[in-house]
Amino acid sequence: MLSSIESNSVKTVWHKKFFDASKQWLSDAEYQAMIDELNRIIQNSIDDNSDIVVSSFIPGSDWSGTVWDPIYTKACGSDFDHAAQFFGLLVCQVLIDREEEWYFIKQETTARGMIYFRPQEKTEKKQENEEVEVKVTPSFANLKNKFGE
Repeated sequence: MLSSIESNSVKTVWHKKFFDASKQWLSDAEYQAMIDELNRIIQNSIDDNSDIVVSSFIPGSDWSGTVWDPIYTKACGSDFDHAAQFFGLLVCQVLIDREEEWYFIKQETTARGMIYFRPQEKTEKKQENEEVEVKVTPSFANLKNKFGE
């Protein structure tokens, strides 16, 4: 599930026509391998308690021989900018399809791609020896603190 920090739910990727047109050049197996790899990376972020995914940090600079290679060589006709855009939309689609709650921001000074994050949780004591988890509303300030800005 994906929402903006203003809590507007995102149901479909941006530039859907471009995404669908590019995706058609990928085999089902290639596309599924990419989905599986992104889900593994996202789950690692959750398991490591970082709860942040930056789309431009994932694929690296050389996609040759990686699961991402068909994006560049097949889906986007060896056009780096289109491949980067498709990859970003692919990350967005995977996060839309996930069950947990994710938010996004675009921050050009921090990363070229979209920054996705999960709301932070904190534990507060209600009474002596009693703890209650309280969910904190997602905010850009919380995210900036994670990046150390």
